Amino acid sequence: MINVRWGLPLIALTLAGCFGRGGNHALSPAEDRLKKIGMAYINATNHLGRPPEEFSEIRPYFDGGVDEDVIRSPNDGEEFVVLWGIDYNKIPPMRKDPFVVAAYEKRGSGGKRYVLRIPTRVALMSDADLAKAVFPPGHQPPQ
Repeated sequence: MINVRWGLPLIALTLAGCFGRGGNHALSPAEDRLKKIGMAYINATNHLGRPPEEFSEIRPYFDGGVDEDVIRSPNDGEEFVVLWGIDYNKIPPMRKDPFVVAAYEKRGSGGKRYVLRIPTRVALMSDADLAKAVFPPGHQPPQ
């Protein structure tokens, strides 16, 4: 069941293509992979009726199939840190920042890392920015 507060806006934003920075911006490979992970995660949550707990549960929800590299950042070679088991439809938006961290590059490069934030945004953030970002209950920024 989709929570009306988030479910319908998430679907609308996803369909509108609001992952990334907008316009005709070409996504970097890391942004593209995080965008795909985010869309598959949302679709899996909606179809399963619960949030996915691991990569194998979102695999069937990638548009057009997926290869093993999608879970790995091309910038640092590490697997993305995905916050599994979170139903983003049930997290109320914060006034200060309505976006909640869902996945991020483990190390990134050049002092910055790409971060998937729900609803539907991939942002390039410094460690200081990530430390200030909103995380789901029970999760904290990396140390």
